[in-house]
Formats: sequence, C-alpha cells, structure tokens
Amino acid sequence: MPRSLSDRGYLAGLAGVLTLEAAGVAVQVVTGTPVPIITVVAAAFVVACMLHVHGLWGSMAFIALVVAIPFGSEFLGVLTGVPYGTYAYTDGMGPRLFGLVPLFILVAWVNIAYMAVATTTLAFGRSSPWLAPVDGVVAVAWDAMVDPLAVRAGYWTWHAPGGVYGVPFSNFAGWFLVVTLLSLVARAVWSRDVRAPARTSRTVAWILPALLLGSAIDFGVLALASGFVWAAVAGNAVLLAAVAVAWRRLARAPQGRSTPNPWTEARRPAVPGRGAERT
Repeated sequence: MPRSLSDRGYLAGLAGVLTLEAAGVAVQVVTGTPVPIITVVAAAFVVACMLHVHGLWGSMAFIALVVAIPFGSEFLGVLTGVPYGTYAYTDGMGPRLFGLVPLFILVAWVNIAYMAVATTTLAFGRSSPWLAPVDGVVAVAWDAMVDPLAVRAGYWTWHAPGGVYGVPFSNFAGWFLVVTLLSLVARAVWSRDVRAPARTSRTVAWILPALLLGSAIDFGVLALASGFVWAAVAGNAVLLAAVAVAWRRLARAPQGRSTPNPWTEARRPAVPGRGAERT
C-alpha cells in the first residue's frame, strides 16, 4: 500500500534524526565533545509525532506535566537532594532557570519521557495506569547510560558519588518515582481527552519505538566507548526488549495506513456497523 505524503515526511524526519544522532556519536567518540543540539532536534521530532498522535491539546498537556513533574523535581533535587540525591549543575548545558536547572534539561525530559510512554503503550496495545511503573523502568534503563556520560562530560556533579559508575542509586530511585508519577497523570489526562484523534498513522506508530531504539544504541555505543560496559548492556537489554515487543504487536495488528489510537480506543464507544472498518 503506497504511503501518504505525511507518512513519507515522518519517515524522512526519522532518517534525519537517526543520521544526526549517529554523526553526534561519531563526533563525541573521536573528539570527546558532546553535541547537545542533536537532542533538541530529536525532541522537536518527538513533539511532532506527539502532535500527530494526541493532537494539540493532548501534546500541550503532556509538556505542561513534564514542566510540573520531572522538570519541577529537578529544582527540588538541586535545592534539597530529594528525590535524586545531592547534585549541582554546571554551566556546561547552557542557561539555567533561576540559576539552578538548565533549560536543556526540560528538552531532554520531554524527549525520553514520551519515548518511554509511547513505546510501552504500543507494546501493550493500549494505555493503562499499570504501565506507569514499566515506563519508570524504561526511563531508568536509559538514564543508567546517560547519567555517567553526563557526569564525565562535566554537565553536573554528585556531592556523594557512588552506585553505578559514580551515580548514586538514589538517582535511579528518583527517576523511577518521577517517571511513574508523570506517566500515571499523563495517562489519566489523555484518557479524558475527547479531542484526541481516534486513529493514528501506522508509520508514526512504528517510528516512536524506532526513536527509542536509536537513542538506546547511540548512548550504548558512547557508554561502551567510555568504559561503562554494564550500563550499556543492561540499559540496551531493557530498551531493546520494549521496542521489540512494540514492533511485534504492531506487526500482528490488522494492516492498513492507520491503526486505532491506543490512548483513545478503549474509551470510545463502538459505532454500530463500523466494527470492521479499516483505513
């Protein structure tokens, strides 16, 4: 079945993001210099996919929740050490809001949080509050690779290093709690959003796990190159498993250009005579 112009645009966007991420990895391995602007580009593409799946209101709601919960937790963490442990950001990540937390951190949170929530939902086939702890595990697996790399790059420092390659275990407990809470609230908000599209592009549904896969491989390579072997192995094991399950479910679903939106399908009443409709 020929792909729509929109689908081809999303595929081109995916190719561009994956190419940039691979180039960024190569630059960092060769020169030791990270290229954070690539994360901004990747996050922008994630938001574009989010808009397709959830519409404007649902996307804005999610971003607002990211600002309130994970980004807000960063200020609490810097000021009190709760929930991640005691740490401080440097000037290496650009401007800091109120001199405490870099604005770039908000971009990174939107990126990983939505990739995690989208992939687990596609793997399960529909949204459920029971997936929130799974989202927490997926996010922790990602951060197990990213956090040691960021510390080595000088983006932030831990006042009491330890745990996994200098990152305290409290950090991962904090990540799990914060992402689980974000997922619970976001899923509750989306379940009540009657404006969200009833169907979503099958191509975009495939792309969302691909973005998580690309991020997992890229940070896995960087972690291996930096000697963080166990972080790379464990992180990729979790993330690749989530992606594989999501793609397997999508492959087994009825074929067509679009698929029922997994965040809205469960709450929409059946329409008589349209149970077998496929587009």
